[in-house]
Amino acid sequence: MKKVLAVMLALLLIIVPCAAAGEASVCFIALNENLLPLTSQAVSQGGQYYVPLGIFRTFGIYDSWSPDTQVAVLQSSSHQISFNLSTGESYDEDNNYYTSSAISRGGSVYVPVNFVCRQFGLSWSYIRGSTYGDVCRIRDGSARFTDEQFMVAARPMMISRYDEYINSGVGSQDDPAYTGQRVVFLSFQGLPSDTLLSTLQAYGLKAAFFLESAEITDSPETVRRIIGEGHNVGVLCEESPGTMYESAVEALWSRAHFTTVLIASASSEYDAVCRSYAESSSLVYCAVTIDGVNGGAGCTASQLSSAIDAGLGPISYLRILCCPTTDSNINAICSLLTQNTTVLAACETS
Repeated sequence: MKKVLAVMLALLLIIVPCAAAGEASVCFIALNENLLPLTSQAVSQGGQYYVPLGIFRTFGIYDSWSPDTQVAVLQSSSHQISFNLSTGESYDEDNNYYTSSAISRGGSVYVPVNFVCRQFGLSWSYIRGSTYGDVCRIRDGSARFTDEQFMVAARPMMISRYDEYINSGVGSQDDPAYTGQRVVFLSFQGLPSDTLLSTLQAYGLKAAFFLESAEITDSPETVRRIIGEGHNVGVLCEESPGTMYESAVEALWSRAHFTTVLIASASSEYDAVCRSYAESSSLVYCAVTIDGVNGGAGCTASQLSSAIDAGLGPISYLRILCCPTTDSNINAICSLLTQNTTVLAACETS
């Protein structure tokens, strides 16, 4: 005989945050550190969040769907949950019944994320995002990033996919961050001078500074100022990115109690090995599309203007060398950037 579970238990299983009236128009799904395309989204109905039936395969939970019987099944090596869309019931392999039901959206089956995660030993969170969408993030024990770290790493990909999804263009006039024609992620290579930091502060600009371990160790006051003024810090790597990253992260934590998931290559010859290491280690590799390092010479505002004209795209990644040449031009550089572009922090590149 089938056993009916207590209603109170079922209610406990389905408690989730209610959707706010002003929530974002899209809700991404993330599985640990993997942001899914917007062809798969979380949806809200009746105070619960639902996700597509098939997204749990990453966690070894497999699915099946029978249109004839209207029954969807999620099954791992040790547990099974069946959802009957006709009756609105769900039950497990021991015929325990639950009040959590699946729904149909656009011909696809969606299951309640809170209920499924509790049944299969997963965790989840609903992360409020920005103009570019919220995130329903599902995790198992192998997740490496906190939600805050994940959102830093994922935001540029969210922007790009949101843009493709709504087909309106990044930085459109509906975007409250829009002040120009393009989006530029600003970063610097090397330790900044007090002049450079003070000028960025005067213009209200935030950036990421890519440093080596020795720079962090030798100049902790500058590193603490960078972080204290709202900038980010990444690790500059060469032919041994793993060793350099670990050393820099240790120094960064001991000097400033700060950690980072950002790495960049010191020159183009190291791009491939640094990118590979980042991908294999779930870190964020920060590429360069507009070169303001200029072979170690730095750049004037005029040189940077030419580089921007040649390399500017809908989303661009600018890196400038910290050096006397840059210091003597930093006012003109900041003026140039704020006149015609939207400058965002490179800490959000991916």
